[in-house]
Amino acid sequence: MTIGAFRTYQPTITRPVTDTDLQPPEAQLAAALGPAIRWQLWFFFPPHSNGFTGLAMPCADLPRRAPADAADTLFTVIDGVAQRSGARELIIALERRGGPDPGRLDREWMLAASTAADLAVVRLRSVLISHTRGVREHAPLAPTLEIGA
Repeated sequence: MTIGAFRTYQPTITRPVTDTDLQPPEAQLAAALGPAIRWQLWFFFPPHSNGFTGLAMPCADLPRRAPADAADTLFTVIDGVAQRSGARELIIALERRGGPDPGRLDREWMLAASTAADLAVVRLRSVLISHTRGVREHAPLAPTLEIGA
C-alpha cells in the first residue's frame, strides 16, 4: 500500500548526468543514496539564499523501530542545525532493505520527523525511501508548516 504521492528515481542513468538530472534537491540526494545498503536515517538540509551550502547527515545508530521519544531526539538535531545555519527546509531519507512502499516502521519514523520538523519551524519537503532497487520519494505523512517568504 502506498501513501500519498510518490516519485521513483531511476537507480542508473545510461548517459552522463547533467545539472537538470539533479534538480530538485530530492534528485541530488536520490542520486547520492542509490539502492539501500543498510538501515540509516538521513537528514538533508538544502542550500538557501543566505549563504548556506546545504548539509547531508547520516544517522546510522538509530533503532529500526522509532522509540517513543523519537520526535524529541530528531527535534534536537533538526533545531540545532536550523539555529546555526538558518535552514528552513528538510528532506529525510530512510535507507533500508526491502520494497519502495513505506511500512509501519517507516511511517513511525516519517511521523516522528514531521513532528520534529514542525517543532523546529522547519518545513519537511519530502521523504525519500532508499530501498533494495532504488529510491522513491514520498510526501510527508502529516502536513508540515508552510514557511512564508
